[in-house]
Amino acid sequence: AKAGSYKRGTSITCYGNKSGWTTVKYGGNYCYVSSDYLSATKPSTTSSSSQTTSTAAKGEEVAKYALRFKGLAYKWGGESLTSGVDCSGFTMKIYEHFGYSLPHSSTAQRYSGTAVSWANKQPGDLICYSGHIAIYIGNGKIVHASSRKTGIKISPKANYRKVLSVRRIVK
Repeated sequence: AKAGSYKRGTSITCYGNKSGWTTVKYGGNYCYVSSDYLSATKPSTTSSSSQTTSTAAKGEEVAKYALRFKGLAYKWGGESLTSGVDCSGFTMKIYEHFGYSLPHSSTAQRYSGTAVSWANKQPGDLICYSGHIAIYIGNGKIVHASSRKTGIKISPKANYRKVLSVRRIVK
């Protein structure tokens, strides 16, 4: 049964997600909404022609695109966003969509682009760990092909383990 609807751009508190569905509270009750209808950022109300092409905007586009694959499969050595990727395959394929060529190796990707300080990280930047890599999406969060068990997911703390470097790919 349909509980109701939200206006586009409404800020909603989410209580976790599973298999493409996000738990939200609506009218005091916990309900489910397709995760496809949600975004981490407020939808733009300006027409695309008036948008600037700053680094932040491009990084935001990368982060937004990466979020589309949340919930899909992790596969060691995988290079398919729809049938399975590993951490560096995920970042490689996301950036490939925007015309950037990254190696399929989290260690090699750690030397791609330009180094950025932790304090200056922006959505779209790569967060590099020992043997792992993720895409920063803002608000301290990352999206990454985490493990076989969890697949592509959002983690609430980008520094959940030691960060070796932050790399900016988009110019």
